[in-house]
Amino acid sequence: MVINPGDLTSEQIILVQSEAHLLKKVNTDVVQRITADGFHVIMITSNQPSMILSKMYARADINPEKVYFIDTITNYALGKDEQDTKDTLFISNPGDLTEIGIALTKALNKFENEDVCIVLDSISTMLIYVSSAKISKFLHYLTNKIRLSDIHGVLFAAKNGLDPGFMIQLTTFVDEIIEE
Repeated sequence: MVINPGDLTSEQIILVQSEAHLLKKVNTDVVQRITADGFHVIMITSNQPSMILSKMYARADINPEKVYFIDTITNYALGKDEQDTKDTLFISNPGDLTEIGIALTKALNKFENEDVCIVLDSISTMLIYVSSAKISKFLHYLTNKIRLSDIHGVLFAAKNGLDPGFMIQLTTFVDEIIEE
């Protein structure tokens, strides 16, 4: 994995770009590294349902107590409301950025005084549901929330999957870009 020990403490917000077909593996590798470094992960997922990610993480020996999900896709895909669990908040759909923001605040309160890394999987998938202008505003909010909360963040995106103008804006929000 490209992210080395200490990257999360030397750089606060990292954008990880990967070939689309490698995103699942890169996600697992990054979460494994982050949790091994002692961080709790708050995973905002619109790419894979939390149930699928939980199984992937279990196969990679990732401690399930270190990962908390904000699942934006399950309710949308199933067409019904799943009940929140001790490790997952379910959002009605990936396009409800306000609901995601509220869920994020709840999740951060749960891990107050802990080392936390917010992981967003993935920007590319969110663009299916919301315009790039709205995603850009949301990412500006998210990255500022990360900085003001003095925590860390990793954003995933498919390599070459973002409009060049959007990518320029995005690069101003992050501290480092890693291409996997």
